Amino acid sequence: MTVPPTPTRGPVGLTGRPARLFPVHVARNTKLTPHMIRVTLRGESLIEFVGDGPDQRIKLLMPRHPSQSLDALHGLTPRQMRELPDAERPVMRTYTLRSHDPSAGEAEIDFALHTPVGPATQWAIDAVPGQPAAFFGSVAAYDPPAGTGWQLVVGDDTALPAIAAILESPSAPATTHAYVSVTDASAVLPLTTRAGTTVTWLPRDGGSGSGDDHGASLVSAVRGASLPSGPGYVWLAAEQSVARDIRAHLVHERGMDRERVYFSGYWSRGRAEGE
Repeated sequence: MTVPPTPTRGPVGLTGRPARLFPVHVARNTKLTPHMIRVTLRGESLIEFVGDGPDQRIKLLMPRHPSQSLDALHGLTPRQMRELPDAERPVMRTYTLRSHDPSAGEAEIDFALHTPVGPATQWAIDAVPGQPAAFFGSVAAYDPPAGTGWQLVVGDDTALPAIAAILESPSAPATTHAYVSVTDASAVLPLTTRAGTTVTWLPRDGGSGSGDDHGASLVSAVRGASLPSGPGYVWLAAEQSVARDIRAHLVHERGMDRERVYFSGYWSRGRAEGE
């Protein structure tokens, strides 16, 4: 029988490592909620792909127009692609892999739907089987230190795929508290969680999520949270200013070791990545 190649960790060119491009195509397009679409990608290259952790970030490349081929991009780094002329440059955005099944050669990406609709979101909405794509991957930051007894996981809609994967992770601490801000109650997803995990959903008031309340509920929830004693770990991803405010509260007001608080501004209000 044919023995598949030994999986190798997929470098991305974001941390100084050589970049590797994984060509894929769309296998399925599934609407999970009115606010979330899952695109399943398939490709032989995914048999060799190995992620770094449950919050595996990738650089997803999507054709800018239906006739655009991605074949000429092999050998280029993400930086070189950004320098291409507009007509040749693919749409490139950072996403988190929701899951990866090397035996099936498949990976899933969940897209949070928002307004106004950007080119990546529109691509996900229109994605049909056979449509080409590619990605550089992956980098993960989820890394609770040894001896961590509890963790706090905080994020908004954009972080939900990573949060879901973290809550499923067998390496998660015994006690987990998660706070998730979503557009409204219809955006709540069923999650697979381990014993000792509590999830608090924070639906916003049905708006687009562009108002001030987008982060207010998260900030308020963390400020009011009763955290366990002993060494903990925080994984936090949200709008840039929101993530910064919550981290400042945890480090400067709660006295948490800054090395135990991972935070990331997944997006910045009023700005689109790569444009």
